[in-house]
Amino acid sequence: MQIFAKRTIFSSLIISSGLLLGCSDQVSSENPETAAMQGITVESSTQVTEAIKARIERDSSTACIAAARLQRNDDGGVRSERGFYCADEQSALPTADSRYEIGSVSKAMLGGIYAHLVAEGKLDINQPLQDWVPEGIEVPQFSENPILLRHMLTHTSGLPRLPARLMPAEVNDPYADFTEEALWQSLAEAQLVAEPGEQFGYSNFAFMLLSNIAAKASGVPLAELYEQTLYTPLGMVNASFTGETMQPLSAEGDQVLNWNFAEDMQGVGGVRASLSDMEAWVSAQLGFGPEALTTAFATSHEVLAETEQVNVGWAWLHAPVQGNTYITHGGGTGGFATMVAINPETQQAAIVLSNAALYQTGDVQALALHLLDANIPPGTPHMPIMMPDSVNLEDYFGYYELVPGFVVHVFAENGELMIQATGQPSAPVTYSDADVFENIAYGARFVFDRNEEGDVVSVTLYQAGQELSGERRLTAD
Repeated sequence: MQIFAKRTIFSSLIISSGLLLGCSDQVSSENPETAAMQGITVESSTQVTEAIKARIERDSSTACIAAARLQRNDDGGVRSERGFYCADEQSALPTADSRYEIGSVSKAMLGGIYAHLVAEGKLDINQPLQDWVPEGIEVPQFSENPILLRHMLTHTSGLPRLPARLMPAEVNDPYADFTEEALWQSLAEAQLVAEPGEQFGYSNFAFMLLSNIAAKASGVPLAELYEQTLYTPLGMVNASFTGETMQPLSAEGDQVLNWNFAEDMQGVGGVRASLSDMEAWVSAQLGFGPEALTTAFATSHEVLAETEQVNVGWAWLHAPVQGNTYITHGGGTGGFATMVAINPETQQAAIVLSNAALYQTGDVQALALHLLDANIPPGTPHMPIMMPDSVNLEDYFGYYELVPGFVVHVFAENGELMIQATGQPSAPVTYSDADVFENIAYGARFVFDRNEEGDVVSVTLYQAGQELSGERRLTAD
């Protein structure tokens, strides 16, 4: 058991010069050539900026968000209303060409590539996964039904969320050293958690495999496939799997590492892109772009699997919210959070890019949906709660056995309450409420209980859907 392990979108160009209204003294510079090359009408929007501000003003992450609301026009073109805002007003605003990790939105891109490969006759999503594995590798089965590629695209393969052999040397860049050999060995050793096609279970593992298969089917490395299929035809001039980005930040504002992915596995979450890149890609989702791609993207929106939890397209999730069904995908890495939402009825879409892991404190999904429906609140900033002077950290000191052999040691260091679990390094937890302390980055919440005399007698850990309790003792033995 680990507590402190990372959980693991042709007309005139309209751009305001310099100051964005509603941004205090924050100033953004645009690159007109980027948007003009893509043929998208661009406007700076006070409304979009104010929505971002409502979500992150003074947020503890100090995140900078670039966002856009896109509308397919009656003349067939697309108008994009952009906004930029930083939680810390002293930070320099991003521009439309600032690059972000888009995380799992890369999967939706891969879904579109799969629809394109199918149209070209290079693969069939009804093929069994077994047809694509190396010699000597047997794909696991739950009963008699094989895993098909369509099951993997819809997160209904029954494969676990992560490959068993994903044991990173650097937990803050968890996919960097994972090898193709480990990928296939993890498949051979995997145990399915459900019958293929029967149950939704989000699987990064499946999309690592799909990335490798797409490269094999196309005959080129995955990086080249994304370049040939998406980046070049759509004018996504800043997009790639490598290169500099905005500084990635944790939800608490600490600098963290970029995430890197092994060759031919990057479709799981490896794309780095700018707002202008995403505008080009999302415009094509709305039908504005090369016909071969817009046709493939329309196919990728179609529901392939209907499950109790959610209807799923070619990686896209269909989300019913307040009377509308949105086609969506979000993404999160160690220092970024992203959301794309499309309303096919109104032909609108929203893009939100953040250089902080805001999914740890409320995400950016609501902000994207708010840009499409003002009745949906955009979310609120996360602000640290000051610990009252009356709190005595020594009240919590001790050892708490949550399961046999797994003990949490609670102590203080440099004025902070610290948690150290058996076999793990120590980490700080911050005051959240009376007798409640959290480590946001790791999704761990510790709730201490007191007896009638006011003494702390136990703690309950809430993390990743688990609830573990242990009584307090004052010594290790």
